[in-house]
Amino acid sequence: MTTTLREAKAKLSEMVKRASRGEEVVITVHGKEAAKLVALPKRMKKRDKEKWLAELDELRRKYSTGRIGRRSEQIIAEDREDRF
Repeated sequence: MTTTLREAKAKLSEMVKRASRGEEVVITVHGKEAAKLVALPKRMKKRDKEKWLAELDELRRKYSTGRIGRRSEQIIAEDREDRF
């Protein structure tokens, strides 16, 4: 649907409803297309938090270098030892 800015201002709620249902609403200013109202893309499903945490834990185990849980001073000291 194409509408003027004046009409869009007067019927904004209706225009937004139409756009949310999938209809494109083109707004013109002085006869030239100036803007378009379109629906937002649908959101992805929320991930199952427990499943996501399990996947994250698995990735941590898979790619861990064994340094998790140690103090930064220990890691720095080991890195220095490795250099010499």
